Amino acid sequence: MTTDVIAKLHYWHDTPTVTGRFRQCHEDFKVTEQLEVAADEPGEHQWLWVYKKGANTTFVARQLAEFAGVSEREVSYAGLKDRHAETWQWFSVQLPGQDLLDWSQLEHPEFRVERAVKQAKKLKLGYHQGNHFVLRLRDVSNVDELKKRWDKAVAEGVPNYFGEQRFGHLGQNLTKARAWLTGELSRKQTRKWSRQQFGMLLSAARSYLFNKVVSARLEAGKVTPEQGDFMILDGSRSFFQIKELDEEILRRWQEGDILLSAPMAGSWRGEWHEHLSEFEHQVLEPEADLVAGLKQQRVDLARRALLIKPTAAEFKQLDESSVELRFTLVKGSFATSLLRELMVAMASEHYN
Repeated sequence: MTTDVIAKLHYWHDTPTVTGRFRQCHEDFKVTEQLEVAADEPGEHQWLWVYKKGANTTFVARQLAEFAGVSEREVSYAGLKDRHAETWQWFSVQLPGQDLLDWSQLEHPEFRVERAVKQAKKLKLGYHQGNHFVLRLRDVSNVDELKKRWDKAVAEGVPNYFGEQRFGHLGQNLTKARAWLTGELSRKQTRKWSRQQFGMLLSAARSYLFNKVVSARLEAGKVTPEQGDFMILDGSRSFFQIKELDEEILRRWQEGDILLSAPMAGSWRGEWHEHLSEFEHQVLEPEADLVAGLKQQRVDLARRALLIKPTAAEFKQLDESSVELRFTLVKGSFATSLLRELMVAMASEHYN
């Protein structure tokens, strides 16, 4: 299901004809979390800069908790990082009244703690500013064409789609979320689900609906602000509706101060037109049961930018068919969504 959902999403810069491979090994996909952390300070939270390779974030969190002798609930992180990659990210462990542990004693083939400092506050989800990526693409069919698409993506942005990893293996998260939120599953069937699992399924449903609205808008050519649209402030979660489209709104949009947005579906009070544009409402109407399920779970409606632009962008040709891409994306955005606009990724023969 996920493959179909992703495949049907509208391309912003036309369907790519370039083909290539990526993630043939962990080293082909590197992610470094962007978060400035102060030097050691008094506090009960031990912050850990962790390198991992071939392990997911939640697995590492469990190992850190076991080493520290605490519940996994005492371990937190700013964001989930890819398993099939080399990544660097921060974790925090709450250990009141304890000196900094000797984290170098924690040895594991899939991760290591490279730095440890004490901090006064707990690390929370979304606390980081973004992520820096280094991707190696191999067997690229046309490097010149790839470079043209890269330059256009950097200059104009790409759809801020949620990547396939948000929907689980073969779309299982989305399938299960739909069954739960539309009442197909009984309370008895979901009784043993963890809080984390519920959150994961809610996220899958909202991500699917967001992608659907973005795709429909791009396909309709609605790429400039219109009356009734909701604009999000750059670098913020704040948004407002355009009651009257004027030169000031257009100027701020052109300068990047405000961005076009699409809804992260959830509950609201009052009439729909106070929270959705007419176009968004029309796109979401066929998914009324799913939206109603989200409202019933009291998930707050939020907004997310329609497009993203990579920053600190570098393109380097390594040989006649290999390329290295370096770029930074704001938190919550997917490198695979950028890559989707650049080329058709062929299945890897060497990666597992």
